[in-house]
Amino acid sequence: MAKKQKLATKIEKETIASVTESPARKCLSAEIAVERSTARQKSYVMDLRIHSPSSLGYLGIEGIDTAPALVRLARVKGIDVIAVTDFYSGHYINRIMAAAKGTEVTVIPGVMIRCAIDDCDDVVLSCLFPQTCTSERINEFLHALGVPASTFGKREYLVRLSMEKILDIVDLFEGIVLPSRMDKTPQRMKTIAALVERFGFRTFDLAYQDSNRFFKKGWPRIKFNLYSFSSANALAQVGSRIARVKLPQMSFEALKEVMKREQALGSERQSGKDKERRVSTQA
Repeated sequence: MAKKQKLATKIEKETIASVTESPARKCLSAEIAVERSTARQKSYVMDLRIHSPSSLGYLGIEGIDTAPALVRLARVKGIDVIAVTDFYSGHYINRIMAAAKGTEVTVIPGVMIRCAIDDCDDVVLSCLFPQTCTSERINEFLHALGVPASTFGKREYLVRLSMEKILDIVDLFEGIVLPSRMDKTPQRMKTIAALVERFGFRTFDLAYQDSNRFFKKGWPRIKFNLYSFSSANALAQVGSRIARVKLPQMSFEALKEVMKREQALGSERQSGKDKERRVSTQA
């Protein structure tokens, strides 16, 4: 009788274990884990194109220190993340980072540059870097691009390197590139196809909200991140345009993952042709 009872108990345990470890159960557990992971993501309010007195044309207010005033204004407007992106200058980065220390505002160091693609010599790029990046590091980046110190703050300067070389240097400095306001003029609009197809950009800072239709019509199967930031040249303009970006946590690496470039469309097509050729050869 005791043996039969032990045998029944053993069978019951094995049955419960098999149900617990069944493929359907594992699949359900995985789905729940994914849902919980997605639910943990938070929406962060961002303005990732803000200028400081380091940019020519900035409208400062006499008697007000821009750095702490900018951080206070971001807090009042409910902005979680700001990026300081002056043209060819990182001079104000350290001051604004110091002003944000101990607050809930995250500052992303950045810099704006202009370059050329094909016939367009007005390709504007916002280059963003890790939060550990300093004013001195930004200036090192500009030096690597061949930007002379005499042009710091001047929008008119044009980086003469190819887009490929610029992207390589940004990668070397662990940064990300965000094409900015490429829908502002017809000349810039013509360059968007190259940015998407040749260079794999999926994230853009747009000038006009209705430009979304241009992307949907041109590349209906591609998922883009289409934002619009303030390009503030005065304190009053900070946060006039913002984006809400979902991240698992606020870190530059998480932001970099969202804004990363994909494989160029031409490369994808070539990879497909190579695969077909290999299959044909094996057959």
